[in-house]
Amino acid sequence: MDKPTKGAPVREWARRLMESKGAKKKGAAIAGAAVIVLITAVLAYTEVSRTGYKVSINDIPIGVVKEQQMAMEVLDRLDDEMLAEDEGLVLTADLQVEKVKIDKTKDNLLDEASLERELRKNIELRKKAITLCVDGSPVVSVIGMDKAHNLLERVKEAFTSEEQEVTVTQVSIKERVDLLDNPVEPEDIMDPEDAYKYLLNGTTESKVYTVSRGDSLWGISRKHNISVEDLERANPGIDPKRLQIGQQLNMIVPKPFLTVVTEEIASLKESIPYETEYKESSEFYKGESIVRVAGKYGEREIKARITRENGIETGREILEEKVVKQPVTRMVAIGTKPPPPRQGTGTFAYPARGRITSGFGRRWGKNHNGIDIALPTGTPVKAADGGTVTFSGRQGTYGYLVIIDHGAGYSSYYGHNSKNLVSKGDKVHKGQTIALSGNTGRTTGPHLHFEVRKFGVPVNPINYLKE
Repeated sequence: MDKPTKGAPVREWARRLMESKGAKKKGAAIAGAAVIVLITAVLAYTEVSRTGYKVSINDIPIGVVKEQQMAMEVLDRLDDEMLAEDEGLVLTADLQVEKVKIDKTKDNLLDEASLERELRKNIELRKKAITLCVDGSPVVSVIGMDKAHNLLERVKEAFTSEEQEVTVTQVSIKERVDLLDNPVEPEDIMDPEDAYKYLLNGTTESKVYTVSRGDSLWGISRKHNISVEDLERANPGIDPKRLQIGQQLNMIVPKPFLTVVTEEIASLKESIPYETEYKESSEFYKGESIVRVAGKYGEREIKARITRENGIETGREILEEKVVKQPVTRMVAIGTKPPPPRQGTGTFAYPARGRITSGFGRRWGKNHNGIDIALPTGTPVKAADGGTVTFSGRQGTYGYLVIIDHGAGYSSYYGHNSKNLVSKGDKVHKGQTIALSGNTGRTTGPHLHFEVRKFGVPVNPINYLKE
């Protein structure tokens, strides 16, 4: 009998074989047994060897299923369920289904529930966002094109002057900026405020210092381990000499991703520096000088076209100029008279001419160790005798104080100065200007406190002063 042809039912072929003429004989029975074994093997092969579908997602193997349609339906259902939780989510799942032969004794087929569980583990969810790219490199991502445009406008405004005397004629960004509409990982999306800080400073961190009494830019820089130059870069336009109590300083040096270029027409007032003229004078000792005429800055009004990058001036073109006040030349007299010896002579001259408002002795229930001479602030204070400066600085109720050792146990004190002009260790001569009078320390008004001491004990200066 012919063997079963391709597509012929195996069971029908076996039935016909059993009914053949030789099947009733004993020998034929043995042959029939062999045929039954063959039939069993064929049937077993058809039960074991089948066709299935290997499922992969984003090139990650998931498992094998019986039907391709089932895999597609599970993925569609997951898509609907996950996206229903957040409209902004995008399911980035590339489902691959490959037809394969399976061995039922070795291969475990995934049912619908198992397939869904495995797919959930490997599906990537992304969020719809606008990514801001600078010169081709992605920097920040925000939700919505309107927020991305608003972000760029805020960065421009951060470096655009709002002063009344300034007219901004052009604002642009130096770098190439692209806004790409691409899904991103949810954790890569920034809050608009954080994105703004990141674009300006290179970080989302904020660190601010509030100026308190006695602060200086140098002191703040030392305390916070940041250079003065970096502090100035972090606070464009700050005047280091005019810090105000309560003023807030940015302590983070900005590293902007964008360069905002502005062009403006500005009406400004500028100081015109004064010149200094020196003239010799025999009225003063060599090494001494006195300002006869104080210099004064002039002033001019200008109209200029100014170019800035991130608020820092990079170019200026003067369009109009008008001098409204001429500068006044500073006149300085330089002493030419030979100085006396720089050692004590044993006699003391008045350190300054003025009315004595308080004498030596008991005053207000206490000892007053010297005399007070009323003087306008800034009056030159002279050394009463030659000697060596042993102290120059601020000391308690004296305010700014100079002490001179004249030898032979004598010393003199000059207190309440507005400015000391000598330093410890300096050799001074009689009549040399050592300070400018003032009102520092504990005083009731501008004056010079003058003492003479002998072996450290205060004595009445009047007894030692000579006209």
